Amino acid sequence: MASAGAIPAVRTLRGVPLAVAYAVLGVLGTVLSCAAATKVSLPVSNDLGLGAVLPPAYWLGVVSLNVLFVTALRRRSQTWLPVLMLCCLVVTLYGAAAFASSAPRAEVAWRHIGIADAVMRTGHIDPSLDAYFNWPGFFALLAVATKAIGLPPVDLALWAPVANGLLWLGALALVVRQLTADRRRLWLTLWLFCLGNWIDQDYLSPQAFSFFLHLCVLALLLRYLGAQPAGRPSWRPGRLVAWWRSRAPTEPNASRRLAALLVAVFLSAVIAASHQLTPFMLLMSATALVATGRCWSSRFPLLLAVMLVIWLVYPASAYLAGHPLLTGLGLDTATASNLDSRLQGSPGHLDVVHLRMVLTGVIWALALVGIVLARRSRTLDPRPLVLAVAPFVLLPTQSYGGEMLMRVTLFALPFVAFFAAGALLSAGRMFAWWRAAGLAIVCTGLAVMMVMARFGNARFDMFTPAELEASAKMYELAPAGSILITSSHPTPWRYREYEDHRSRTIEDACGPVPDPEECSLLVVAAAKRNGILLMSRSGEAALVMQGAMTAAGFDRLEQQIRQRPGVVLMYQNTDARIYRIGPSGPEGS
Repeated sequence: MASAGAIPAVRTLRGVPLAVAYAVLGVLGTVLSCAAATKVSLPVSNDLGLGAVLPPAYWLGVVSLNVLFVTALRRRSQTWLPVLMLCCLVVTLYGAAAFASSAPRAEVAWRHIGIADAVMRTGHIDPSLDAYFNWPGFFALLAVATKAIGLPPVDLALWAPVANGLLWLGALALVVRQLTADRRRLWLTLWLFCLGNWIDQDYLSPQAFSFFLHLCVLALLLRYLGAQPAGRPSWRPGRLVAWWRSRAPTEPNASRRLAALLVAVFLSAVIAASHQLTPFMLLMSATALVATGRCWSSRFPLLLAVMLVIWLVYPASAYLAGHPLLTGLGLDTATASNLDSRLQGSPGHLDVVHLRMVLTGVIWALALVGIVLARRSRTLDPRPLVLAVAPFVLLPTQSYGGEMLMRVTLFALPFVAFFAAGALLSAGRMFAWWRAAGLAIVCTGLAVMMVMARFGNARFDMFTPAELEASAKMYELAPAGSILITSSHPTPWRYREYEDHRSRTIEDACGPVPDPEECSLLVVAAAKRNGILLMSRSGEAALVMQGAMTAAGFDRLEQQIRQRPGVVLMYQNTDARIYRIGPSGPEGS
C-alpha cells in the first residue's frame, strides 16, 4: 500500500508528461492553423466567406485542438492546460481573419477608430454630431489608451477580436465558477461559448467592452451579492412573498457585500456611459436574479434603472429626442427586422445565414436537453436559467437596426453554453473512450460551423490593399465640409476627420433596391454639389450578396452616375473608383 504522503505518479508519453505533450501539440495545432490562414489571397471571392478558402491545414489544426481539449478534459488535467487550450482556440478561431489580412474587418471598427480620434483631437464631445457621442465612455477610454500605449489604432482593431475573446472568457469563468464546482463543466462551458459565438461582436466596439463589464457585474452579483431563499417557493402570493423575504446572503461578510455593491454600481455606470443596449440587458438580468430570490441587494436594479433614466434624460437627450426607446414595438416588427430582412440575397449568402441558424439551434437544443436532465435529477439551478431567458424580454421592444436578435443571443449564450455542457457531461463522472470521441466530433463540427458562420461575409467585409489605398485617397481629395458617399456600408472609411464630413451610402440615398437611372439622380442630389463618391469592390459585393442589386445593375448605376453633369473621375485602381460630384472640377486622373 502506498504511504499517505506518496506523490501520485505523473503519466508520461515517451518520458514527457502528458500535460506537457498535450500543450505542445495544442500550440503546434494553433501555429499550423494560423500559418495556413496567412496563405489566403484577398479578395475573398466566394459567397460562403473566408471558411470556404481556408487551406486544409487550417482545419487540421482546428480538429487537433478539439481532440486534444477533449482528451485533456477526460484526464482531468491541471488547470493551466485547459486555459492554454482555450487561448489557442481563441487565437485560431477569432484570429483567422487577422492572419489572413493586415486590415481590420468590417466598417464599424474603422468608424470607431475615427470617433476615438475625434475625441482625442478636439478634446470635447458633441452629442449632436453622431449617436455614438451620446455614449462616449468607451471612445474616451480608447482615445486615452491608444495615446498612452502608442499602439496604432488600426493594429488594435485588427487584434481586438482575440483580445476581447480572451477577456470575455476570463470574466465568464468567474461567472461559471459561481454556478458549478465541476471544473470539467467550467472548461466545457467556456469551450462551447467560443464555438457558439459566431455573432462577431468582439471587434473594437462599445458592445465588446460593455459585454465584458456585464459579465463582471454578474460575477459580483452571483458571488458576493448572491442569496439563497429558505425552502422551495410556493405560488400562493402570501407564501411567495414570505419565501422571497426568507433569503439569506451567501456572503456572510457585510463589508465584502458593500464593497461588491459599490464596484457593481461603478461598473454599471461605466456601461451606461458606453453603450445603448447593454445597461438594459444588465437591468433585465439583475431584476431576474432579485425576483427569484438569488440576489441579496434588492435595490441594485433600482439603482441601475435610475442611472439609465438620468443618462437618457441628460447626456443622451440629443439622441433620445429623435429615437424613441420603444420604436418598432412588437413581435411582428422584431421578426421582420431581425429575420425576414436577412433571409434574402445570393445562394451562398443564404447558405451562411441558414448555417448561423443551425449552429444556434444546435447549441440551444443541447441546452434544452441539459435543462431537462437537470430537472429530472432535481439539480436545476434557476440562476443560469433566468439569466438565459432574461435578455429575450427586450426582443420585442426594439429592432436595434435589425440586430436585436443577435444581441439577445449573445447575452444568453454564456448560460446556454452552461446547460449544453451539462447535457454533454451528463452520463457520469468518467469519460468512456466512445463518449470522448463523440464529444470531440460534436466540438469539431461546431468549430467548423462557427468559422463558416462568423466569417461568412468575408467577400465584402475583408478589404484589399487597393481599397484601403482608395479610402485614404478619398480623404486627400475631399475638402473640409464635403459629403462623402460610398456604394455600401462595408467600406474602410470614417476613421479620420470624423467631424469634418457628412457621410452617406447609395443605400441611404436610393433605398434598398435602387433603380440605376433614378438612383444616379438621387446620388448626385445627395452630394449637394460638394461630394466625393467612392465605388468599391466590397461595396458592390455587399449589395449583390444581400440581394439589393445585381452586378449588372451596379455597373449600370456607376455608368449613369459617371454621365451626370459635374461628375468627374478623380482616382481609380483595381478595386475602387473615386468621383468628385460638383458644379465643376478638374480633370480626373
